[in-house]
Amino acid sequence: MAGFFQTSCETRELHNDVQLRTRYYRNSFVQTKDAIEKAGKEMGFEIRGFNQAHGEIDIIGNGFEAIITALQITPIETGVDIKMNLFSFIGMGKPKKLTLQIYALLDKLLKFKGVSLHP
Repeated sequence: MAGFFQTSCETRELHNDVQLRTRYYRNSFVQTKDAIEKAGKEMGFEIRGFNQAHGEIDIIGNGFEAIITALQITPIETGVDIKMNLFSFIGMGKPKKLTLQIYALLDKLLKFKGVSLHP
């Protein structure tokens, strides 16, 4: 029931919910960044900014904001985490749903390697 009221969602390496664990791709940082931007545009989101130093892409959509972090592990492996914030009092599961939609698009655009590979 707590998920119904939550207005934010964040993925991490060892999350209790297996669906919300860090995802890894067999792609370079640049390829991953480009795929994140493409996925955001396909979903109708606006890319607000990119922080090269931290690998963060800030996107905004209708009633929410997301910060997607791409972390280069090796030259051909990149991890992706998402922090989703909904501008509402009751989330109704939407932050998790949007996070999983972004991951699903990235899985199609990139070479999926695995989940929670570097605990």
